[in-house]
Amino acid sequence: MATIQEVALRSRVSTATVSHVINESAYVNPKLHARVMKAVRELNYQPNAMARSLRTKKTKTAGIVIPDITNPFFADVVRGAEDILLQAGYTLIVGNSDGETQKEEQYYRTFCSKQVDGLLVVVAPADHPPEYLRRHNCEAIPIVYLDRLYRGLRGDGVTADNSGGSYDAACHLLALGHRRVAIITGPLQLQNARMRLEGYKRALDHYHVEVDNELIREGQFDVRSGYDQTKALLSLRNRPTGLFVSNALMTMGSLRALFECRVRCPEEMALVSFDDILWFDLSRPSISAVSQPAYALGAKAAEMLLKRLSGRLTGRPRHKVLETELLVRDSSNCHRELAEEKTQWTDVAY
Repeated sequence: MATIQEVALRSRVSTATVSHVINESAYVNPKLHARVMKAVRELNYQPNAMARSLRTKKTKTAGIVIPDITNPFFADVVRGAEDILLQAGYTLIVGNSDGETQKEEQYYRTFCSKQVDGLLVVVAPADHPPEYLRRHNCEAIPIVYLDRLYRGLRGDGVTADNSGGSYDAACHLLALGHRRVAIITGPLQLQNARMRLEGYKRALDHYHVEVDNELIREGQFDVRSGYDQTKALLSLRNRPTGLFVSNALMTMGSLRALFECRVRCPEEMALVSFDDILWFDLSRPSISAVSQPAYALGAKAAEMLLKRLSGRLTGRPRHKVLETELLVRDSSNCHRELAEEKTQWTDVAY
């Protein structure tokens, strides 16, 4: 492996100049800069990151823990965070907790042992904040929570407007004349799941519709629970005519259940999802959805983390809430061509 001395020799400059070019720590004449970079490429020189971190006390790395790497929402969150951190010269390391607190803690401790400069965390469902997060020293390693928050945890946070988005979705169904509107929530240990349920109840109150607990079903933010809870709702003697599902994966499960039971959408069941993914606009019927800015969630969280690391953000933890947008498509709109043509369900690959 090439050394900094060999790069300096080939580019005919001092090792200090090579260091300034590699670390961008001082101005270097453009011609000398180009010569050094040419030598770096020719020799395939790789700076010793460990030695540099010992010298600077910074590793230029950040860790992010997410619950489900296969969920398109979290893929967009990671991409947003990565793009911002990469521009600032940071490398992002990803850990997938599978929604398990024990696995989440394992990644947390691994990242801390590798001396990451900062942490981004989407917490796993739990009845109480985990002890290791309650004891976390935010001054030593800044932490930003994304999408989900726990009361009593120190650290910055970036979330979508869960209550407002759900309120808009439920009001949309109620405005169409539906009075038996069901909801499939996420795990109610999570604040974002509780806020989505709160928005749904607030919409019912606005339309003077009583809450019917048999229309409230708790899912787990996964395909299987969306399928199972939709089947349970369809088995009711007085089943709902409108369905609000609290994330995209559960909506996929709901679609399969509706297809298997030959329930036409939107004629027999109007459907709205919290979360929008690409194929929702391409399926037939297209799926109405509350679009939350997944990429922006990751990007804003990374920006907040960088401000903490640079000292531009100090003091009490900050919480930023990003707006959502209701996208009305065929699955909830009986007045469009879909309803007039009595279009039947088509199978969707899962």
